[in-house]
Amino acid sequence: MAHPPPAAPGRARALRGGPPLSGPPFRVDQDRLYDVTPRGTAFTEGDPAEAAARLARLRWLFALGLGANGLTWTLAGLAFVLGGRAWGAGFGLLALATVPLLALPGIAEALARRRARRRHRVRPERFGRG
Repeated sequence: MAHPPPAAPGRARALRGGPPLSGPPFRVDQDRLYDVTPRGTAFTEGDPAEAAARLARLRWLFALGLGANGLTWTLAGLAFVLGGRAWGAGFGLLALATVPLLALPGIAEALARRRARRRHRVRPERFGRG
């Protein structure tokens, strides 16, 4: 059995038995957009101002962690030079204990992004119907 001939170029075709497409082109309303995860869950992101505040907090947390880590390693070196092996080892353990502070901003940002993402089981009312 032969396939039907293709539609003429430039001519709108009806979708699922509806009327032919005509009128102005479709416009995207940015306030009604949402993303979909690979599992099919719809979600919207939080406010851009909140994201900017999170980024500033991330930078400050990283700077504080880096400063604390640098300070404890400097103290460990000074303790080793001025106090000997035992003092150097003690302050070295303190310096090693501050290393996880460098991962704190990344963990805090991941948790904040997760909280800022709003999942939707049904279409939010503020999206309207068309």
